[in-house]
Amino acid sequence: MQSGSALSPWAIARNSLVYTRQIAKNLKCPTEDSAVLVECLRQRPVQDILAVPLSVPDHLTAFGPTIDGVVVPGEPSDVMEKNTEFFGQYDLMFGMTKIESYNQFSSQEDKMGIDTLRRDRLLRTLVRNLFTYHLQEIFLTVVNEYTDWSKPDQHPINILDSTTDAMSDALAIAPLVRTGNFHSRVRYPRKPRTYQYVFTHHTEEAEYSQRMGTVHGEDLPYIFGAPLVNSLSHFPKNFTKAESSLSETVMLFWTNFAKTGDPNEPQLETESSSNEKSKAKAEKLWWPEYNDTHQKYISIGSKPRVRDHYHAHRLSFWLNLIPTLHRAAASETTTNHHLLEDHDNPYTYDGIVRNKNPGENIALTTPSTTSSTPSTTSKDSGINTSAYATLIILEERPTVAPKSMNISGSLAMIFQQGAYSTALTVTIGIGCSLLILNIIIFAGVYLNRERTIQHHIDYKERS
Repeated sequence: MQSGSALSPWAIARNSLVYTRQIAKNLKCPTEDSAVLVECLRQRPVQDILAVPLSVPDHLTAFGPTIDGVVVPGEPSDVMEKNTEFFGQYDLMFGMTKIESYNQFSSQEDKMGIDTLRRDRLLRTLVRNLFTYHLQEIFLTVVNEYTDWSKPDQHPINILDSTTDAMSDALAIAPLVRTGNFHSRVRYPRKPRTYQYVFTHHTEEAEYSQRMGTVHGEDLPYIFGAPLVNSLSHFPKNFTKAESSLSETVMLFWTNFAKTGDPNEPQLETESSSNEKSKAKAEKLWWPEYNDTHQKYISIGSKPRVRDHYHAHRLSFWLNLIPTLHRAAASETTTNHHLLEDHDNPYTYDGIVRNKNPGENIALTTPSTTSSTPSTTSKDSGINTSAYATLIILEERPTVAPKSMNISGSLAMIFQQGAYSTALTVTIGIGCSLLILNIIIFAGVYLNRERTIQHHIDYKERS
């Protein structure tokens, strides 16, 4: 299980019927009778079906596995946690790369970074599409968790790195670790074996920046043996000898697991002499089983090593805190309570967002600017012809910030601004107290002086 699981938000299609009717209506098929609808769609060319424009919210799926009660018998998390007889039939090896959301950003952003406005738009889109309750609280908590508060000035590169971490954790890594936790707890009818890996080697001739580390899909060439041949599909063609050796080690782990359910178990057939070094390297390193207590995993790099608790604090944020925040309180009956601040302002999102009606998703494309290279180009506005969705392509307004995102340049600064406000309040309070104290002392001295003068005048008059 690599870079994703059934618990990822994009893994299950939850509104397929809405999109099916959307396609049917576009192709002039009846939508009242399901049997007639299906038969009508069967008569349409595949090209026509694929050409129908769909407005699918970012990070979600229009068509894919659905919870039908047969193939997918129930909510994946419930099946994993409660139906252990099914989930425990198989051994599991799961893993990820460092950056699983690299494709969300452009090459320019990779070099220059992003500003806080772009960060906020991305995270607001993420929160709105993934959650239903307490959206504003969740958004502010995410920003706070993924901000380095030890640095008063946030560099665009640092903002980019923290944003990629947040999106990677939310969309792939945390759901994957949660799956591993469920699997490692199974005890009946047998205790299956669970293994975790993190691929950390960055290919020297890769197209990606080495600064960010390994990105989504960068482990695939080593699994399929691309470094061992001159050319393989679309993978890079230039690898070092060390990377060829690493590929042999990875392939040995994977084939061992496929055959025995244990990556440490040696293959039965005799290995060639060219593979003896990688085999010896793999045998020297024992890959321990994963459990939700010790959370040991293997870091696969030029020198594989065993580690534990991969990003434990960050992942506990998504596995423990966010689910708690997302629970709807029984006393909270108003819908507005759960909305983001400035919820309906299109300039505060980036991408396609869910509407209250799942069939009316709004596609919002806002400019991707950086603090160092602001863009001045604009795009023509247009409208999607889809029956259930409206596409709004916004013109860029580089000198005007959205109302809700003009709090010290970013909604995220509310935490820092709160600290400054507290300090300012204390300072003003102390200043006012000292001023009042000085006025009282001055009044006392003045009254005492007037009393002394009056006594002196009375004494002269009597004498």
